[in-house]
Amino acid sequence: MLGHSYFYNGTVKKMVAVFGQLFNDIEIAQVTGGKMVGVKRVPLSYAPREKFLARIKVGIENSVALQLPRMSFEMTGISYDSATKLNRMNRCIQTDSEGNLVKVWQGAPYIINFSLNIMSRGQDEALQILEQIIPHFNPNYTISVKALEGPESVTDVPIVLTDVTSEDGYEGDFESSRRLIVYTLTFSARTKFTSNPNTVGLIKAVDTSFYDLDSRGKYTDAGVRVRTGSQSDTEDSHTVVIEIGEPPDPENVWDDSP
Repeated sequence: MLGHSYFYNGTVKKMVAVFGQLFNDIEIAQVTGGKMVGVKRVPLSYAPREKFLARIKVGIENSVALQLPRMSFEMTGISYDSATKLNRMNRCIQTDSEGNLVKVWQGAPYIINFSLNIMSRGQDEALQILEQIIPHFNPNYTISVKALEGPESVTDVPIVLTDVTSEDGYEGDFESSRRLIVYTLTFSARTKFTSNPNTVGLIKAVDTSFYDLDSRGKYTDAGVRVRTGSQSDTEDSHTVVIEIGEPPDPENVWDDSP
């Protein structure tokens, strides 16, 4: 597109993985006879809320209940973040996995929205999960993501808890209905999308021109050129030629001289 070769940085994929990683180790108490005897991990999966509600309904009809409590999350949208926009001409030099220098341009800022669903049969289990999440967002929690803006970059990504809603309902008919409590937490994460990095070539010639007035009030021209010994020199070559005199001709950089 727009003359660029194929590239894929996997930015959305990284953000989805990072967001899910925040909530994949939540546990709730196991209670027997009114006493806590241990903890159990709450399952987490990437799926829309409607998918689990449909599975719960099918389970009721077939007398096979879905294991609750559990959590699910999904990406719900992407929008441009004009508040954090920087000059798009900004760039930095980094090193890729092969050791080559690459030029990374300023990324485009966007906000990725997520929703996290907590589903439970009982209010106490749902609140155990909820109260392990909310204290960490005041209202944001910042994480560092590697390789989001180039191979050597480490980007601080604030994840903001924007809303919490609850729903207490029942699925099925009057006799076989089962209680279903759902807490939905809405989050927004600021991220940046970058294009493909450009390989940085070896600078082999630098020209500088000077313009000044002489004693007679006329302009005089002079210049300095610093270049490699030949056009075929590599980074392992150590020959440097400095030419002082008239302004350098950009069309004639190398000649037969050493």
